[in-house]
Amino acid sequence: MAEKDIDHVLIIEQSIFRHPWSKDFFRLILSDINNYMITLKKNDALIGYGGYHLLKGKIDFLPIKETHRYIIHLINLAIQPCSQGRGFGTCLLNTLFSSALSRGADYCYLEVRPSNKCAFSFYRKSGFSIIGVIENYYPQEKEDAFVLGKDITQVKTV
Repeated sequence: MAEKDIDHVLIIEQSIFRHPWSKDFFRLILSDINNYMITLKKNDALIGYGGYHLLKGKIDFLPIKETHRYIIHLINLAIQPCSQGRGFGTCLLNTLFSSALSRGADYCYLEVRPSNKCAFSFYRKSGFSIIGVIENYYPQEKEDAFVLGKDITQVKTV
């Protein structure tokens, strides 16, 4: 993802998320070398985006027993509504995993709203398991978050 993509990314962001990120927040995300953000285009039209934050060392707040050299925190994954359900999310996710594996990561975690049945189902079908719950993670709606995790070493890379 480049700064020139942000205006198109914001259109998708605002159409999907209850509390969309701002243009300035995307700029901040892009400025951090530990973040990796990509876009997905079809026929030169931006239809999705996603990214992760790379964490090094032992992550004490995750309830996983294994030791991992690097872990990725999936911070965003979005496909425009009219393109959902066609495999683009899986393609985007696998591309992110491929990048993470090349950087030495072997585990991924994320947060998802229990009420977001579509996203929760997508991640479960993608091999994620519930590893925890964060109470009141979404304070505006007083909603908890499921923390999902997945070992990515067996993922088919692109």
